[in-house]
This record gives sequence, structure tokens and C-alpha cells, in this order.
Amino acid sequence: MYLKGLIVVVIFAVIGITEIVPLKKNKDKKELTIYTLFFAAAFVLMFLYSIGVEIPKISKGLNTIIEKII
Repeated sequence: MYLKGLIVVVIFAVIGITEIVPLKKNKDKKELTIYTLFFAAAFVLMFLYSIGVEIPKISKGLNTIIEKII
């Protein structure tokens, strides 16, 4: 179970290094900030999923909101 978490960390580290370093060199702060936020959110969700944490599905919440609107 924790081996999957380690694999996720290694894969995200490699992807992060190859993607974020060029953004830092180009000094594109806006793109770097947005990319880092999405990358961090994806990492947290994938890591939690890989170690077996139940992640709630957003479709139920969206259905409730849509039904209230309609």
C-alpha cells in the first residue's frame, strides 16, 4: 500500500522537476503559480488515493446543486 504512495511521489517528483524548472528559468511567475497549484492538488489527490484514502465523488454534490437550480 505504501509502496504505491512512494511510486506516486517519485513519478510526481520527476514530472515536477522536468516541468517546473523551465518555468522558473523563464521567470513566468503567473504560469508557474497556476501550474504549481494544479500540480500540487493533483499530487495530493493521487497520493491519498494511492495509500487507500476514500476520496468522495463530486458528482453527488453536483447533482444536488443542479437539481436545486432546476
